[in-house]
Amino acid sequence: MTDTHVQHTWQLAHDNGDEITIDLWTDGYSVRVDGGPDDGDDDERGQQAVEQLLAKYTAAGYQPVCDYPVNDTETHDDEAPATEPDGKPEQCPECGDPVEYVANHYADFREGEAWLCTGCRWGQWVTA
Repeated sequence: MTDTHVQHTWQLAHDNGDEITIDLWTDGYSVRVDGGPDDGDDDERGQQAVEQLLAKYTAAGYQPVCDYPVNDTETHDDEAPATEPDGKPEQCPECGDPVEYVANHYADFREGEAWLCTGCRWGQWVTA
């Protein structure tokens, strides 16, 4: 079995012996769960899905064992690197943490540029 499609892996374990592996693929949005109650589930929300799954499993008694990068993300030669547009919020209006630019954010059937909080993950689309 090859892992050339995997960008980052998180491994969790439960006291009862159950183990869960969460893989974020190199495309930056595909997420695959192996083990636990969501065994075989796929998600296409990228890092947002990973964060929600980690919170869900931690609340269910799973403990993070390790996480590590596997491969570099995919690069597309025909795409120019994303530059941060004007209008960045000074800080998150919800929690006050820093805000980062995400060139290809995906949420609720919408994809595009967004400002996301590094803490609470509050978000604001750059264009309407």
